[in-house]
Amino acid sequence: MAIAAALLQLYRDTHFEVRLPSRAGRSCLRIGQPLPETVQAWLGDAPLCAFITAYNPFSQAQAAALNRAAQHALLRQLKNLQARWLPAVGRIPGQAWREPSLLVADLALDRIDALAWHHSQNAVVMAHRQAAVQLRIYAADGARTL
Repeated sequence: MAIAAALLQLYRDTHFEVRLPSRAGRSCLRIGQPLPETVQAWLGDAPLCAFITAYNPFSQAQAAALNRAAQHALLRQLKNLQARWLPAVGRIPGQAWREPSLLVADLALDRIDALAWHHSQNAVVMAHRQAAVQLRIYAADGARTL
């Protein structure tokens, strides 16, 4: 399934907000912008992080109960993989839409891809340390980073 240009623009407009540990507050990831220093500090030695959700597979709205069940399944998978994660939300300023998500570290790219495929996600937001935040797209012909 190809992702429409309008959907790609929505990803670019989204603020990917992360609740940091303890009193560090919140941080915001934006596609094409550097990874915030606060998130780099949380990453520690991990080479990359990914902003992922199990909500709304293929960007199709689902019932709240289905979304919550899918997100709980994702959390169980992350615990089994011994990944670190932080609570997060995707939102577009000025719009009502909010999508609960997680910022995940300590997973290799192939594991992140497997989780995204398993939960039928169109994309994840990812970043390597000291690099711009990127969108990783999942389509019938494979995964690619924009």
